[in-house]
Amino acid sequence: MPRTMETVRYTATLPLTHVDELKELAKTKEIPSVNFAINEALNEYLKNRKAVQYEALMREAGRDAAFLARTIRCAEDFSAVDNEGYGIW
Repeated sequence: MPRTMETVRYTATLPLTHVDELKELAKTKEIPSVNFAINEALNEYLKNRKAVQYEALMREAGRDAAFLARTIRCAEDFSAVDNEGYGIW
């Protein structure tokens, strides 16, 4: 998490067993804190949800004839340029 990220205090209800397990991990120094673990879990969850949303958008775009035509036209427009630098990099 970026150090400059704005934070807000938020109350959530969690299963007691989860909190107890997180506290044990923090106690044994396997994680810095319970809060850290919750933030990491939320970051991972949000990343996965965004990936699912992106995949759905790409699937929808794949059924859009105009989008596909623009994509193919763009690929054709750049095909000659793509070959110009072959082997240089």
